[in-house]
Amino acid sequence: MGFLADLIPRIRAQIEDPTYLDGLPESPSRRAPSLREAVSRARDGWAVLVERKHESPGAAEPSLPVVPLDRFVESVRTGGADGLSCLATAPAFRGSPHEVADLVRASGLPVLFKDFVIDPIQVEAAFRAGASAILLIARMETGGFLDLPIRELATAARARGLEVLLEVHGPDEWSVAEDVAVDLFGVNLRDLDTLQFRPEAAEETFRAAGAHHPLLGLSGVSSPAEAERYRRWGADGLLVGTSFARASDPGAFLRALRVPRPG
Repeated sequence: MGFLADLIPRIRAQIEDPTYLDGLPESPSRRAPSLREAVSRARDGWAVLVERKHESPGAAEPSLPVVPLDRFVESVRTGGADGLSCLATAPAFRGSPHEVADLVRASGLPVLFKDFVIDPIQVEAAFRAGASAILLIARMETGGFLDLPIRELATAARARGLEVLLEVHGPDEWSVAEDVAVDLFGVNLRDLDTLQFRPEAAEETFRAAGAHHPLLGLSGVSSPAEAERYRRWGADGLLVGTSFARASDPGAFLRALRVPRPG
């Protein structure tokens, strides 16, 4: 059984728990800033988003250093992040909607509700947490993991004032975007079944992107050279998580991802 097939039943158990929404406000205290605008207006046309996470499945050492929320926020501000992402998935990632809400309040930046969304209750959690956008994954539909079309999840998100970031993993998955209300797009370097990086497939997916922008490179960035690879492929920015969490100087690491390499 692949990683995604193993994970989805565990996520169903999480969101079917009667306490799933407990502790979240009925509605956010303020209007969330636009993640799309933050990406589109990034200086030099290159956006850098940082992910708050505690586990990195697929890594040789999945557990990441424990970093208090205030220190994380200070580092992303020092590094000049344009926006943030936060894991809301408890199984395998140790995330939660409540941590998304905490990050929204502490940072003031646009925050992506990062989850494997299969049900409208997760959309409701993203709205209550005050997130700016929610992640939808094309593989969830093409792999048969959804009980309703992904376009209905996108419509539900838009109705709650959330932007939608659609993640794809291969050129064939661009067809999922045809009838879905999407604000941003992302190409994930990591295969969700094997958790292996597939740069060749990612490059092909970028080539097939066409007018699907703003477009982000998701995962697989541990150096400026890998950030520059996304630039060459046509990305408008990137999202980084694991390497940021492990950097000795996270702010400096983040700033280095903004500098184009010579040639």
